[in-house]
Amino acid sequence: MRILLLAILLLLCLPSFAKEKSPALFSAFPNECITAQKGEICILPITLTYPEMSSSEHCLHINNRILGCWSPDKLPTDLELELDSDSTLTLKSEDDKKAPSVMLKVKYRQASTHRRRVRNPWSLF
Repeated sequence: MRILLLAILLLLCLPSFAKEKSPALFSAFPNECITAQKGEICILPITLTYPEMSSSEHCLHINNRILGCWSPDKLPTDLELELDSDSTLTLKSEDDKKAPSVMLKVKYRQASTHRRRVRNPWSLF
């Protein structure tokens, strides 16, 4: 019992090795916008993070519509987008065939008109 306790204490006291830093991915936060009802425009201020990139120019697209093109050191980190439905934000470069993208969702506070049935349609008795 003492040996087991000693082994556990030794393992806990050993210095933890630094984990390799995972490469940053293209991401947007927040990625959800809430409006009062369907059809309203939602203004979504987002913060973007980018992966390591080549020195060529990169462009941001929303639903295949171009927002702008920048060099990697001038890419915007904060954007304000106007959305009326779910959209895809994509980072494209001239030499990159695989373009990373982020889904931006629009949610509504007003409940849908479809109502779920409260009671089961069958009964044992």
